Amino acid sequence: MDADVFLAQLRRKRVAPAYLLLGSDAYLRDLCRNHIVEAAVPAEARGLAVFRFSLKETSLAEILRQAQTLPMLSPRQVFVIDEVERTSEADVESLEDYLGNPNVTSVLIFEASTLDRRTRLARMLLEKTHVIEVESPEEDRETEAVARQFAEELGMRLEPTAAEELVFVLGGDLSQLRRELEKLRAYVGAAGSVGTKEIAALVEPARKFNVFEVGALLADGRQAEALGRVRRLLAEGENPIGVVGALAWLFRQLLQAQELPPESSVWEARRRLQLSQERAEALLRQARRFRQKELAEALGVLAEADRALKSSPPDPVALLETVVIRLSRLGKPAPNRPQAEAEAESTSW
Repeated sequence: MDADVFLAQLRRKRVAPAYLLLGSDAYLRDLCRNHIVEAAVPAEARGLAVFRFSLKETSLAEILRQAQTLPMLSPRQVFVIDEVERTSEADVESLEDYLGNPNVTSVLIFEASTLDRRTRLARMLLEKTHVIEVESPEEDRETEAVARQFAEELGMRLEPTAAEELVFVLGGDLSQLRRELEKLRAYVGAAGSVGTKEIAALVEPARKFNVFEVGALLADGRQAEALGRVRRLLAEGENPIGVVGALAWLFRQLLQAQELPPESSVWEARRRLQLSQERAEALLRQARRFRQKELAEALGVLAEADRALKSSPPDPVALLETVVIRLSRLGKPAPNRPQAEAEAESTSW
């Protein structure tokens, strides 16, 4: 079962006698473990009824003996067990006996990054425990679903376009996703709604991804508009080095998009570029405006600008404007704009 489905079920207080948290995402593992503990043991009793063991230091047989006892001042007790793969063959027998008739007042949480599914231990745990996959979502849509669930837990609504934008700028880092949502919750208040406007205002990484707008203008050779957009970014507090870094990221993406086979679908572009459908479509359109040689030249211009900015130039804004002018001369004009118009605009600075 995926972690998001499990967390939704757990909110209804359905606590199982044994869980296996299987996967490498530490944040999801901690989140699921904490939710199990919260559902099983009252806050005031957790000091006496929640125990953590490593099989490197304590035998599973000893843990199972303790699990057969009654909890103190709590309806249940929880045993968190790390390094499950260290379970001895003799302890596998004991565990199988225990799981066949578990103590209803004890909850076992086994944790493992990976398990060899060919082993007797793995087969038994997968069959007789409640298995929760704690791996980072591979698809943006899955991460967006987790973001919406986090928002719901925080008592606010995350609009679909806002979820997409948030995942786009933060990637699959669930801990950062949670932190930013908590910040947004403080901003919009109880029962508030979060849209792309709130994300642009509060989520720091979101500002740099206005670079897509700049990229579209550069691809069309619309120099004056690209300069205006960059100036607004700087006026809003964006660091010139950050703008150059964002543009370098964009041009690397354009180069990757251009290297896709001609018959590639938008879905394939989404998967390879790790972007939403809308972003992938925009990137493919922009990539067609450049020759591969021009994209390589653009990356060279940006690398040169990055070095110059980091060496404390006298006027970083002027340097960045020069970069935009140079980049705008690389792209082809949009089909509905005459070449002469684009050239006239290009030489007006």
